[in-house]
Amino acid sequence: MLGAITHQSAIDITKLNEIGQGAEGRVFEFIDDPTTVYKEYFLSSQSPPNLRALQDLADLPAKWERADQAWINTRTAWPQSSVVDHGRLRGYLMKRIPDTFSFTHGLAKRPKQVLCDWNYLSMRNRYSNNTKLVSEIPQPSIPQVVELIVDLSKTLEILHRHDVVVGDISGRNIIWTNDPTWRIMLIDCDGFRVRGSTGVNFAKQTPDWEDPEVTQLRTTRQSDIYKLGLAAYRSVWAATTDRPPRGLHSARVPQGAPNQIHSLISRSISPTGRPSASDWVHELTATPPSPGTPYSPSPNRQAERKPQQSRNRPVIPMTKGDSKDPGD
Repeated sequence: MLGAITHQSAIDITKLNEIGQGAEGRVFEFIDDPTTVYKEYFLSSQSPPNLRALQDLADLPAKWERADQAWINTRTAWPQSSVVDHGRLRGYLMKRIPDTFSFTHGLAKRPKQVLCDWNYLSMRNRYSNNTKLVSEIPQPSIPQVVELIVDLSKTLEILHRHDVVVGDISGRNIIWTNDPTWRIMLIDCDGFRVRGSTGVNFAKQTPDWEDPEVTQLRTTRQSDIYKLGLAAYRSVWAATTDRPPRGLHSARVPQGAPNQIHSLISRSISPTGRPSASDWVHELTATPPSPGTPYSPSPNRQAERKPQQSRNRPVIPMTKGDSKDPGD
């Protein structure tokens, strides 16, 4: 649970099983703790991850109100504690992403379980028309896409209110589900940064998601808003990696989307005068939808997918050592 943090944890490598690998490191599951995973960095002498920054990030939610803690706990894979080897940050522990964000998807001969990320929203028309694919990924209506955008906006509003910059918002780092409601989850949260402080890793922006106003890779809350605008445009218009056109403010709003959506997107990608995440939440929930499908919260969608074995079993206590940094 967020707020109950042990800075440095001892792990038994004999109880680890690798389940994934990315550009920055590998992810392991614990044989005796199905609720927790360990991300281990690929270490580089040129840009080693910042131990103090990770510890500060892990501790941060404990200072917030409980309602904000509870929301962020279900909307992020927040770092919980650091793993240190001889004073050097090797990785961190985080909660495992719930099964409800994984769906069967792929070619009919070899479908597999995939995390349902934002890219599936922007490419949903392509997938829905491909007869060679087998997919259980939900096909949301425009109003349901808007529900996801509101959920993302509210998550950013809480983070920004607490001076947290997400930074690398992209189609791969936002996952979503309709079980039990339409909601999102942010992953790769070690890329988050407290405004004015150093990040855990060297700041980066995913190609096709860069804010042209960002210099020297110093992402800000304003660049988060730019990427929120991109995420909204690409999901509502199913526009893959396209950038919103300059004339978007005069374009016809897709049926079922709030009339204010094009104004929010246009303002968000402008060099100045960008709205806040709070503005996004307020305007999307206060503005009636365009003619077409009524915009109202979706009912529980759990029945639309095949049941999966839940990983949300009681936490098996994991040994956490009090190992000290030799430099202390």
